[in-house]
This record gives sequence, structure tokens and C-alpha cells, in this order.
Amino acid sequence: MFEKCNVMGHKSKLLLIMVLVAIFHNSCAEKNKYMEALKNKEIVKEMYEIVLNQKQIDNVNLFLDDDYIEEFNNTNKLLFTAFPDITFTIKEIFGDGNKVVTIYDWSGTHQKKYNNITPTNKKITVEGISIYELKNGKIIDNKAHPNKLSFLQQLGLVPKDFNNIKSNLEEEIYFIDEFEIPKKSFVAFKEKLDYNRAFIKNIEGFIEDNVIAKKNNSTTIYLTTIAVWQNQESLDNAKKMVQAEYKRIGFNPSEFNKILNIKMTRGIYSRIK
Repeated sequence: MFEKCNVMGHKSKLLLIMVLVAIFHNSCAEKNKYMEALKNKEIVKEMYEIVLNQKQIDNVNLFLDDDYIEEFNNTNKLLFTAFPDITFTIKEIFGDGNKVVTIYDWSGTHQKKYNNITPTNKKITVEGISIYELKNGKIIDNKAHPNKLSFLQQLGLVPKDFNNIKSNLEEEIYFIDEFEIPKKSFVAFKEKLDYNRAFIKNIEGFIEDNVIAKKNNSTTIYLTTIAVWQNQESLDNAKKMVQAEYKRIGFNPSEFNKILNIKMTRGIYSRIK
């Protein structure tokens, strides 16, 4: 009987030890994750100051993985050139393991051409959110989400002062498409784009449209189209008319984009009341 109690006592101790080890392991893992997040936040903050604000581009390798440097430089080169006095401010920063999120704004003066937009010499401020991914103390990816509508409005590409517009301002709709187009597909895409722009300008409720593009040394062209409509009803009517026209000419946009490897995202915006 004593031997049985002794065996059960050993089992209980062993179970207790296993539980304590598991708790300790989880605690260490959480601590390591917390410390990693702290370290990664500091890396991102230093990158903002040294690379984005001080423009020490030669030191970008201190913060970025070698495989990500070219993409990072290509993305920011046009912005730095067009807005040479650009400065970034981190409003808030959050970290979770290998991910860091910043809520930021940047301010700069539009002094040189940007994506075919002639210099306006306007001082603008754009807010945004960026999500960074890090590995071994280096940034390996970044998804930036600036307020594009505000950016376009401040440059005058989308109406901001509506005093001279006859339509009901609070009802105006901004139909914005963003495309990622392989360079080899651009000629075919441009042909369809021009056709579409010419067609919608004759539809009732159409106010204006703009097309802007970001060209770099990569194999992809980033293009944004902005069409302004008087209200949701006019946009809905335009959609029906465009779809009917596409059917008439035998054009399927989804199949067209798929064949040419064109990626598209769409946003519909309205003025804040």
C-alpha cells in the first residue's frame, strides 16, 4: 500500500513539473514575442528618421532586407523627387511579433512632376497607415495605405472647393479604379481605357474624369482612374449603359484583365457631410 502511494506521489510530482514547464515555456514565448515587438518598433522608428526624413538612402541596408531594398527605393524615389522637402511623422505605432503598424502623415511641397501630374507648388499633408513585416531585425515587406482621395483633392485632381459646381455637392460620387498593369499589356489596356473614357463622357450625370499613372523601372505600371458623377443614381445608370455597350461590342472586362494579368481594385467615395 505504501509502495502504491509512493508511486502515485511520484506521478503527481511529475505532472506538476510538466505543468510548470509548460507555463514557463509559454511565459518565455510571450516575453520573447513582446521583446521582438519592442525591438522591431525601434527599427521602424529609426528607419523613418534616418531614411525617410534625413534622406540617408545609402543607409537603407541597415533597416531593410537586401531583397526588399530595390522595391522600397523604386516606390519612394518618385515621391522624394516630386516632394523634395517631404517629412514623415509617426502618430502612433504598434507591434505584434514580427509585424509593426504605423499611423503616420507626411507633408511636402509638390515641386516636381509626379506620375504625370505637373508641379502645383502646393504644400500638402497626407495621412496613412503602413504595415511592416520584419525578419532577423530587417524589414522584408511593407503595405502602405495612404489617403489617396485626400492626396488627389489637395493637388486639385479631384474637386475640393465645390462652390462653382451646380450639382448637389453632398451627393457627388467618386468612382476610383486602381490598376496594376504589366508593361507588355499596357497598349491593349490603353486602347480599352480610351474607349471607355470617351463613352462615359456622353452619359448624363458625368462631371469629369482623370487618369494618373506611376511609372518606374519595374515591369508593372500602376494606374488610377477617377470618374466623378453627380449622384449615386447617375452612377448606377452609367454602369448599366457601360455594361450594355460592353455586351454590344463583345467585351468582357474580367476575362480581359485575367488574360493580360491585370489586377484591379475599385473604390466608391462620396463627400463627407
